[in-house]
Amino acid sequence: MFAKSISSLVFWPVGLVGLLLFVLVLRLAYNVSLHPLRKFPGPKSWAASRIPWIWSNTHGRLHRDLLALHKKYGSVVRIAPNELSYTTGSSWRTIHGHRPVEMSKDLRGAGLLPTFKNTDSIVTAPRQDHARMRRTVAHAFSDKALREQEDIVQGYIDQLISRLTDKHTEGPQDLVRWYNYTTFDIMGDLSFGEPFGCLQEGQYHEWVSMIFNGVKLYPWIQAAVYYGLTPLRALFAPKKLMEAKEQADRNAYSKLDRRLARKDLERKDFMTYILRHNDDRGMSMPEIQETAVVLIIAGSETTATFLSGFTYHTLRNSIVYRRLVREIRTRFARYEDISILATQDIKYLNAVIEEAFRIYPPSPSAFPRVVPGQGEKIDGQWVAGNTTVGINQWAANHDPKNFYRPDDFLPERWMPADLYDSHDVPAEMFAHDDRGVVQPFSFGPRACLGKNIAYAEMRVIICKLLWSFDLELAANSNNDHWADGQETYILWEKAALWVNLRPVQR
Repeated sequence: MFAKSISSLVFWPVGLVGLLLFVLVLRLAYNVSLHPLRKFPGPKSWAASRIPWIWSNTHGRLHRDLLALHKKYGSVVRIAPNELSYTTGSSWRTIHGHRPVEMSKDLRGAGLLPTFKNTDSIVTAPRQDHARMRRTVAHAFSDKALREQEDIVQGYIDQLISRLTDKHTEGPQDLVRWYNYTTFDIMGDLSFGEPFGCLQEGQYHEWVSMIFNGVKLYPWIQAAVYYGLTPLRALFAPKKLMEAKEQADRNAYSKLDRRLARKDLERKDFMTYILRHNDDRGMSMPEIQETAVVLIIAGSETTATFLSGFTYHTLRNSIVYRRLVREIRTRFARYEDISILATQDIKYLNAVIEEAFRIYPPSPSAFPRVVPGQGEKIDGQWVAGNTTVGINQWAANHDPKNFYRPDDFLPERWMPADLYDSHDVPAEMFAHDDRGVVQPFSFGPRACLGKNIAYAEMRVIICKLLWSFDLELAANSNNDHWADGQETYILWEKAALWVNLRPVQR
């Protein structure tokens, strides 16, 4: 009898494990052979389980792996049991464009994460709430607001030039850091009414450091959300980092509270417009708090990342660099003439900017959506409802089906005919480029509100920097391969970009 009881005790755990394995095998087989997405091309291992996607994502190589898959399988690839990746301009319009029924953002672990609070931000809110918030926030990003905010923006850009003038004699400068100092100070001041002090101190504010230090955790939290382990997400993060994030958020909310208490502020910032237009149908205070934090990160890190990629690719291409410098220094006789308005129509600069967006998109990842209802057609193929769909920007921008010589930095791809000269790649070589693929600010009703201010910052920083200094990639670093092998964790994990600066003698 005792032996029989022991056998039973041993059998049940073994039997349970066996049953679970059997169910798992059935699930994997279903995903590969019977799932509604079974006819879409892609590797069987990725179709069977989310694990290959998670492994690639947590190792920072998802953008490169997806490009390889698209090169092998085509413009649509099944990259998880319930997810499709696209690389066409038409898919941008279908997935992200204006539609009667929105494809909602997927907050289930494939892209953006929820706020994990009772309040949404403008980027995570469902359609009706997003429209309500956007109506309020949009006033802060209007052309009128940009004109009224120019003095603030210009002040920090001038501070950047001044600091680099002081520092250039010390040797090469890491422009990745200096660009981040500048953009975070600008957005901190516009959002909270006070800067982070990065430019003045020559170092990152603790809140900014927290963002960079915690970026590698993002894919692990995505995995926790995907598998329904959201309550356990703290296990993925070191306790000190979680505490630092909570403290940094409290500091950010305190900054916002101080700004809201200043009723007599003469100059105009984001809160001026948000509060002025915030009626009963506007935003709650928690929504304003969450959105202010999002605006700072979205408006700072991505702009600094763009400027870093722009600088790297421009300095590696001497013909592009010399032509751009000539255009800027010919256009502006005086430093004081460089304004937001005056930099808008510099044709070659704009072409170089667009090519930099293509070859090094500041947001390289997809921000996937969910197909509504019973499903619909995307690029001529029926996709079942509840499927996750998205466009990985780096993979799409580097797909040879979309662009001629996709890995080469060719600003003439975007140039008007009157700028062409004998050294440029002939325009007809770009005739089949799918320019609609390049959407650095996203597309449709949820496209980035900060597009105008981002372009303004970029153009003025570039013009003032190249007007003031001769730049050269430092020889004593890995600058020749700065962009090669960079990892992505929603954001790029960038190495230092060491640049020699020599003030222009006039």
